[in-house]
Amino acid sequence: MNTNNELLKGFFELDRDYRPAAMWFWNDVLVESELTAQMESFKEQGIIDFFVNHVWGATDEYLGERYFEMVRYVLEEAKRLDLHFWIYDEFNWPSGVAGGLVIKNHPETKAKMIQDDKIQLFPREKLIKKYIDGKFESASFVWRTSPQDGATDVSDKVTVEQAENGFWISYENDSCDTIYLHVVSVQLQNRIVPACQWGKYSTEEYGFVDNFDERAIRLFMDYTHEKYKEVIGDEFGKTVKGIFTDEICVSSHLDMSGKRVPWNDAFKDNFRKKYGYDITPFLHVLAAKAYTPQEKKARFDYWRLATELATNNHLKQVRAWCDKENLLYTGHLCLEESLICTMYQSGDIFDMLEVMSLPGIDTIFSRDWIEDEDFDLAGKTIGSVSRFFNRDRTLCETYTISTNKLRFDEMQRIANRVLVLGANMIQYMGAIYANHNGRRYDWLTDNPNGGPSFGDNNTIFEHLGKFSDYVSRIQYVSAKTKPAGKVLLMSNQAGVFANYDGQAEMRRAYAQRYKREDGRFDANRNSLVTALLELNIEYYLFGDNMADRMTAENGVATLCGGKYDTVILPNVGDAPRKVYDMIDRLRKAGVKIIFADELPELVLDEAVYEAPLGKAPESEGITMLEDNVYFLRVSDVESKRRGKNCRYKELLEEVVGKGRRTLDIKHNGNIYTGLRKREDTTVVLMCNDANEEREASIIYNEGMLLLDPATGNKVELKGIGGRSDIHFDAHQMYILVDGAEAAESKVDKRAGETILQLAPECEIELEKGNVMTVEWQFAPYDTDGESLKVADELMPLVRDSLPGKYAEMNVKGLLVFDFEVEHLPETALFIVDSADIFRCEVNGVRVDDVWKPYRFWGPRNHAVDIAAQLKLGKNRLVVANKVPDYNIPYKAAFGLIRGDFEICGKTMLKRRSSYVAAPVNGQGCMDFCGSANYRFTAELTAEEVAEAAFVSVETRDATELFVNGVSAGVRLWAPHSFNVEGMLKEGRNELVFRSTVPMWNMLCECGEEMDIGLLGAPRIEKKR
Repeated sequence: MNTNNELLKGFFELDRDYRPAAMWFWNDVLVESELTAQMESFKEQGIIDFFVNHVWGATDEYLGERYFEMVRYVLEEAKRLDLHFWIYDEFNWPSGVAGGLVIKNHPETKAKMIQDDKIQLFPREKLIKKYIDGKFESASFVWRTSPQDGATDVSDKVTVEQAENGFWISYENDSCDTIYLHVVSVQLQNRIVPACQWGKYSTEEYGFVDNFDERAIRLFMDYTHEKYKEVIGDEFGKTVKGIFTDEICVSSHLDMSGKRVPWNDAFKDNFRKKYGYDITPFLHVLAAKAYTPQEKKARFDYWRLATELATNNHLKQVRAWCDKENLLYTGHLCLEESLICTMYQSGDIFDMLEVMSLPGIDTIFSRDWIEDEDFDLAGKTIGSVSRFFNRDRTLCETYTISTNKLRFDEMQRIANRVLVLGANMIQYMGAIYANHNGRRYDWLTDNPNGGPSFGDNNTIFEHLGKFSDYVSRIQYVSAKTKPAGKVLLMSNQAGVFANYDGQAEMRRAYAQRYKREDGRFDANRNSLVTALLELNIEYYLFGDNMADRMTAENGVATLCGGKYDTVILPNVGDAPRKVYDMIDRLRKAGVKIIFADELPELVLDEAVYEAPLGKAPESEGITMLEDNVYFLRVSDVESKRRGKNCRYKELLEEVVGKGRRTLDIKHNGNIYTGLRKREDTTVVLMCNDANEEREASIIYNEGMLLLDPATGNKVELKGIGGRSDIHFDAHQMYILVDGAEAAESKVDKRAGETILQLAPECEIELEKGNVMTVEWQFAPYDTDGESLKVADELMPLVRDSLPGKYAEMNVKGLLVFDFEVEHLPETALFIVDSADIFRCEVNGVRVDDVWKPYRFWGPRNHAVDIAAQLKLGKNRLVVANKVPDYNIPYKAAFGLIRGDFEICGKTMLKRRSSYVAAPVNGQGCMDFCGSANYRFTAELTAEEVAEAAFVSVETRDATELFVNGVSAGVRLWAPHSFNVEGMLKEGRNELVFRSTVPMWNMLCECGEEMDIGLLGAPRIEKKR
């Protein structure tokens, strides 16, 4: 088959091997029938690959007999349904401890940390201090007035007495100057990671595994990987596709700060063997600011060795096992968006990602963080890894901790960005087995917008499959083509190794990255990333440790098989020798080099100063240093950031942009592109990142095809004056194929002039009834056996959290909801997370003996009709809340009432007789979740029917239009225009818009409601 035809065939026919995947969280009692039902839902929604993650809330022992019975059951069902099973290699996260079994049963495998304590000592002052943890390792002092002179090692001059817990140290400053004494100790990591807690059988073990120790990781594999092989190894490489590993790091990411860095007992010997000197005199600068070239060299050497040890002993060992067992090795690291946080997590991220056969990233918090200037770093990193290391597929875990309010148009925007940047296996994060026990909010961040998949990307919502179709078409084209840019941008991780200040906690460092001295590396790199993206210049990030792989000849640089004519080097004032040698090769070959803000000065790994290009110019803007060598300076950090008219964009436009834009695309802003190739075919992924429409034009060639992944159709593309104009709706993606053969397909048409604007009056039917969210108050538990006694003074719940001591294990309490009824409804189903509540009363009448299963937001939902117990006026609903008998992030049982009523605040009202085309939450349904049918009638003349081609309406929700009882299709995002050619008739027509909404308003806090349903009356339009 012609390669172009093959490319188009896969796009039109939705190749199942390129569907998005789902992370499947097992967080409850597992039932075979429910597992099957959810897997069937995956298949219905176009999800073929699923990753099983046993997480908090689960009651089966991780890696226990019952757990593997369920694994085997799901595997057999996957075979029957023709789905792909992926192993997630940990309980909760991060990977490495096998649910805590490794460090509990083998405490010698626990990771250690270097801890620095900086103490000011005045002249003749004597220090006597006890450290309650750890073992003394070294002591050094620096002069307060001249730290540039370096430190003096006084390890042999301090008096140390090791105690049973910790040690005593004494030292006298016998100088006439004030000094800072650095006391360095070795300690076990003292945090408990999620992988060790919150399960019914969790070890609750503090610490993390030593990723520098080959034997420790071998034990981890024995507990997990080898056990899976024993149970389901016969399906490795068939139904079982691979292993997913989560947030592998050089040390525990929950126990990192500027004053602590990873260590183990063999590190000092390994360091001496590799570099030929003792690191002891420099231990204090691993967690403090470095001043001298020798101190910077020691830090650089330390982090290079840390990266090497973690990469070789963890990732490469697991990758070798996966290769042997015919499994793919995938997963992601952590905090790719910040160089200082990447250092703490991964050392050098490119070294680690190169190991994976299917490298991955995560873009969680995506709804909130997509506006940040560093959002594109993760996607561009994984796209670059694909380019350099020849990976056809790259995974992106996304959407979690932003999903309660995540709509399809926002999902589209997020997917567009990461797909254009280079990811091509979207993993929905995630599909939750049971939504209960505190899943309303994200407990990690106390974020009401966070938490689980209650948004459109939850597989319980019927339209996710259509979104999966959209993603699949883009992923197929991306996977079948190769990145084709000519520009490289270096990520100088080595500079951060040498210059991080070592003072702030890692999470604070991430939040304050641009205010820190080492933040200049992030500020420059991230602003260059943004500028190139907005200029539509295809480029790739590479790490400084890859510099020795680059060759150059006749104006062209070659890196990992790719050819480039421009190399951009930000912040290379401190860089390793291999970067200096690379620069020399590029200069001699005539490759365009662009330095940003710094020129080379210090050779880090040799601790010597060299300035081959002299002193960096002080002048702002562009300086040409020699033929094809440029220097850019932008001093103001704020002028570099997204939304601040990024100064780098203007400068790069001049020195790179001319002749380098993707297919010479011109537009009025916010159009991002990804340039790819397949033999002689050029493919461009193009998306509008704005919330408004945009226009673009490209140089037009005969044979160009424009494909719309939302519909799977061609879009008419005409050349006028050598260019072709393209209209983008908000967040719209197109795929441009240049040099393709013509393909049989529908051609999309667009709505045009309005023929008839319908009146706003309509009927609104709420499928399965309206919803009233139960807003609990709390009372201590008290009962006389006959009724539930409620204290006079109730305690409020903040974000569903039980107050104080009542959130502890095995403590019971009463949940109270007081509300008004102005009209008695015929039905009023009280629905709860689960039937774990063991007493329930309505106005003093027990109703808990008639609970029935009722799936709404999860499989454990139960309901009871309380309509008969309601009365006009004040009503009280009381339940006895049961807290789990083991340590778990838990919040009060979530509940609601569903029935034929309207609500106003905490009052039930009678359903009104007439409605208008407006959001249902403004018409007595502020908590509504489900499908609302807006019914209109339209009287049309024969002339109007002949002209009518589209019906359009304003909404942000997934909406299906029925014309005279026949579906005209589903639209997930604007424009909600439906092609109705041949569906309308002369006379009376019935138009029904079925608007489907997840649980946004049901879950939001007071005052945060989102408009749901139609935003106005529909209109009938001609075609454009």
